[in-house]
Amino acid sequence: MSKIFTIAIREYWAMVATKAFLLSIVMMPILMFGGIFAMRFISEMGGVKERKIIVYDGTGQLYAPLELLAKKINDKVDEDLENKKANTNKGGFGEREKYFLEKIEVDELTDEKRNEISQKIKDGEYYAFLEIPSDIIEQKKAANGSEQGAVQSNQIIFRSQNSTLAAARVWMERSLTDIVTALRLVKYKIDPEVVKEASQKVSVQGKGLFELDADGKEVKKKEKSELATIFMPFGVMMLMFMVIFLAAQPALESVLEEKSQKIAEVLLGSANPFQLMIGKLLGVVGGSLTVFSVYITGIVYFASSQNYEIPFEILPWFVVFQILGVFFYAAMFMAVGAAVNQLKEAQSMLLPIWMLMMSPMMVWFVILRDPNGSVATGMSLFPPATPTTLMLRMATGQTVPLWQPIVGLILMVICTLFVVHIASRIFRVGILWQGKTPTIKEIFKWAISNN
Repeated sequence: MSKIFTIAIREYWAMVATKAFLLSIVMMPILMFGGIFAMRFISEMGGVKERKIIVYDGTGQLYAPLELLAKKINDKVDEDLENKKANTNKGGFGEREKYFLEKIEVDELTDEKRNEISQKIKDGEYYAFLEIPSDIIEQKKAANGSEQGAVQSNQIIFRSQNSTLAAARVWMERSLTDIVTALRLVKYKIDPEVVKEASQKVSVQGKGLFELDADGKEVKKKEKSELATIFMPFGVMMLMFMVIFLAAQPALESVLEEKSQKIAEVLLGSANPFQLMIGKLLGVVGGSLTVFSVYITGIVYFASSQNYEIPFEILPWFVVFQILGVFFYAAMFMAVGAAVNQLKEAQSMLLPIWMLMMSPMMVWFVILRDPNGSVATGMSLFPPATPTTLMLRMATGQTVPLWQPIVGLILMVICTLFVVHIASRIFRVGILWQGKTPTIKEIFKWAISNN
């Protein structure tokens, strides 16, 4: 045991006392979540964009109210901008657009005119071209006589160089829907205000389960926002993934380095392969706990500053499954490292392991929407996916049946012991293997026959 602990301590310091380790701790969250904050920052830097739009109104009735709505949204943007400048808190504004409409008066919109306007858009004189057909207000029933709704013979067309993703197109669609609906109601002599009042949206507010305290009073709970409901569980799952990855990858590189520089042969003169591998695994687990301690400290600080609620009740489960997950995947990474001679040779062998590690991420949203569904339960009882899946489910706040994490823990322990045993057999032979890269068939032979 003294040899194992000596190797573990040496492996721990070799893992954490490097600049690469510190850099990876910083860079991994940036790579995983940086896009969210980068989009917000870029949005803030974008400021206000002015969109000049040419409008052809074939009805003669829609341009004026549309221009009025454009003026209102422009005034609102200016007001928000002034509030932002006056407020030291710069959040909550982001990139916005102002719309300046220009009407064209032609008796008939020809293809030559469309081409001319499109060329002006290409040259940057205008942003888009809105084409409103003359019969858009009329409602015509479908040719088959169905009563499923009205069908226009023509549609309003929005032309720009990025029309599919344009925010202006979305605003136009929403605004023109309101305007055309109001004109149709007037046509049928229906008061639009009455319809508006009658069609007020009914709000269905999501809340947690009702609870009473010892005095028989309702327990007041802080309700989660939609973003917190989605990203808190996702963040917990990604934290588990990052900790396992940051522990398993250095284990692979350490074995490869010792093998290529003949250091392993010296180490094996003092300890047998099993002692060497277990010592390395214990050192890697210690490193993973260090990574977790750094991340959880940062998470607690960030969550407290943003008034987010952290599910501390799942912390013991997280630590247990993290240790098992690191043992499980680090053992496989080390076995691959022992079997090959160069890092590039390990890539193809690591692909199946990567697929196992990332399998919960492929269905995470399905699990999030139904944490106690069949997919979530099945993934929780599939050992390679058990740690991340169970953490994702528990972080949702929904009650996960106690038997599931217990059974998942038992299965994970059994599977981890089996994987470590098989990996140690591969490690025993592979660490001294030189020359050509072994085939998959040879590696299976090592695992089964231990020679």
